[in-house]
Amino acid sequence: MEFTEQDYENRKNFVKGLFSLGGLSESGKSAAGIYFDSIGIKRMKIIAVEKEMMIERNYQFTGHPSEQDFTNLYAKDTEKVFKEFLYRLIGKMQDENIHYASIESLYRSELGVYLKKELGSKMMNIYIEAPLEVRAQREYKKQTIDNGKNFTFEQIIERTKKKDQFKIKHGALKVKDIADIIVNNDSFVENEKQYLNIMAGIASIVKK
Repeated sequence: MEFTEQDYENRKNFVKGLFSLGGLSESGKSAAGIYFDSIGIKRMKIIAVEKEMMIERNYQFTGHPSEQDFTNLYAKDTEKVFKEFLYRLIGKMQDENIHYASIESLYRSELGVYLKKELGSKMMNIYIEAPLEVRAQREYKKQTIDNGKNFTFEQIIERTKKKDQFKIKHGALKVKDIADIIVNNDSFVENEKQYLNIMAGIASIVKK
């Protein structure tokens, strides 16, 4: 994708607030994204933009890209790729006339650093953390109640660990180090109102 520096700066000026959501599986990223969406902060997926970039580069994949696809995408001139990512992301916001958005799921701390550098106070990196057992309980509830499947809790713990491996390999834990805010979401018997109140407070910081 070709664009001028002026095109890029004009798009950056369109943004009023952008929130990245990082954390391991079942930490609460989706719940935060859904809540943000309900108050006018568009919920968007990082991987959707990455797939678009891969398709334009003629990557061959069906469904979910491979680990090698992600490696290849960011292998050369990483900052230029980040710049294209942000340009495309804001383009999607412009298409819907949305000045605020959240992006799930941030696994590359370097991307979070870049977005913060480019957008300054309009950008907030949020890391949501919860212990493995709590995250596995959430997955267990989804699998056994929502989907009617019969996995043991031990199996769910192993599945959660496996899902974490990919994210950790690509730097998910490092996102905590660059986060503007770290949210502890460690209760399985979740006080949903309290959690959403935290998210409302975070949103209000940027949406002044």
